[in-house]
Amino acid sequence: MSDGNRQPAPASTVRAELVSSEGRITLTGEIDHGVAPELDAALERLLSSGAERLVVDFAKLSFFDSACISALVRAHATVSERGGTVTIVNVDRFAHRVLQIAGLLPLFEIVPAEEQGEN
Repeated sequence: MSDGNRQPAPASTVRAELVSSEGRITLTGEIDHGVAPELDAALERLLSSGAERLVVDFAKLSFFDSACISALVRAHATVSERGGTVTIVNVDRFAHRVLQIAGLLPLFEIVPAEEQGEN
């Protein structure tokens, strides 16, 4: 039942593409324990295809839990063994805080989301 004012939650998706040696992952919606296997599979495909660097886009991410974090940490371990990096882009202040509390900021290059409208 809809109250007419609520926007439907975006479908949770993991989109992956390989551009040259850079794997790009776009996360949409809620990436939790139910969707994390899809993220793991996408990361594995990119790494198997020769990705030397990963870029994970949080712009459309509304929620992530420890399963998402675990997948990113595993990807970091694999990529760093190859001399590459994992960059997380469009990180809002809430996601940044979660990564900070988890002690993960040193593992990733973090690119903050544009905070438009704030003075």
